[in-house]
Amino acid sequence: MSNAITELGYLGFEVSNLGQWEKFATDVLGMGVSPGPNAASRWLRMDEQRNRIILTEGPADDHAFAGWRVADAAAVEAFGRGLTGKGIAWSWGKDDELALRAVQCMLYFNDPTGTRHEVFSGPLLATDRFGSSKVASGFVTGEGGMGHVVYQSSDYPKTVAFAQDVLGLAMSDTITAQAGPLPEMRIEVSFLHTNERHHSFAVAPQPPVPGQKRLHHFMVEACSVEDVGFARDRCLAVGLPVVQDIGQHPNDRMISFYGVTPSGFLVEFGWGAIKVDQNNWQVRSYDKFSEWGHRPAAAA
Repeated sequence: MSNAITELGYLGFEVSNLGQWEKFATDVLGMGVSPGPNAASRWLRMDEQRNRIILTEGPADDHAFAGWRVADAAAVEAFGRGLTGKGIAWSWGKDDELALRAVQCMLYFNDPTGTRHEVFSGPLLATDRFGSSKVASGFVTGEGGMGHVVYQSSDYPKTVAFAQDVLGLAMSDTITAQAGPLPEMRIEVSFLHTNERHHSFAVAPQPPVPGQKRLHHFMVEACSVEDVGFARDRCLAVGLPVVQDIGQHPNDRMISFYGVTPSGFLVEFGWGAIKVDQNNWQVRSYDKFSEWGHRPAAAA
C-alpha cells in the first residue's frame, strides 16, 4: 500500500531534567546531542538524520509521541483518509511541531488509551552522518528504523488491535510467561513489525495504576556485541541501575541489557537481532522472556 508505514522514525520523550538526559545520551548511550528549535528541547542523533529521539522539557518523564514514517506527503494524506474512514480523529502537525521533529509533513492521533502516534514523511537530514565517540560500531538504523518501543497498556486487546488495524503492523510473535509467583502475574507480550526489524512496536498489559508510565522501554541496537558490554559498563559507572543484565531473548535473538533512564523508564541496549523475512515468516508463541541471562542486577 502506498500509505503503509515503513519504519519507526523517531520517538519523543517529555523529561523533567534535560541536563541529566544530555549526559545520559552522550556518556552512556553514545548518541549525539544538539539544541532543538527552542530552549526547552534537545535532539539526539544516531545516524544521518537530524534527530531520532526528541526531548522536550516537562513533568511527565514519559513517552510523548512516536513517529511512524511513510513514503511521502501523499501517503500521509492517504493515511489520514484511512483514519477518517475508521472513525479516528486526527489533526495536521503545526509548523512548530514540524520544526521540532525536523520533518516536512506530519499528522497525529491517539491510540485507545490516549498514547499519541504520528505519521510523517520527509525527515530532514544533517550535513553529515553522525559518528559516535562511544559506540565505535555505530547504531543499526537504515531500513529497520531507529529501534523499537514497548508500551504498557491498560487495554491490551485494544492496543494490539490498534497496532494491527490502524498502524498496519504485522504480528511477529508473542511471549506468554510467568513474571512473578502469583497466577495473576502471568503476562503476554505482543511483538509487531513493519520492516526487517523483528519488532518496532510491542505492548504488554498493565492494570491502570495512578502515575504508571505509558512507556516500558525503548531499544537501540549497536552494530557489535562489544558495544553492548561497553554501554553496560558506562551505565553502571554513572550510577544508573542495570535492572536486567546481559542476556538473549528467545524470539528476536537480541543480546542486550536493560538500564534505567533519568526519567525512570528503561532503555534496552542490544545487538544481533534476527531480521524478518516477510515471505517466509511464521508467527510463534514463546513461554519465556529470555533464552539465557537478563537476570536482575542483584542476581547477576
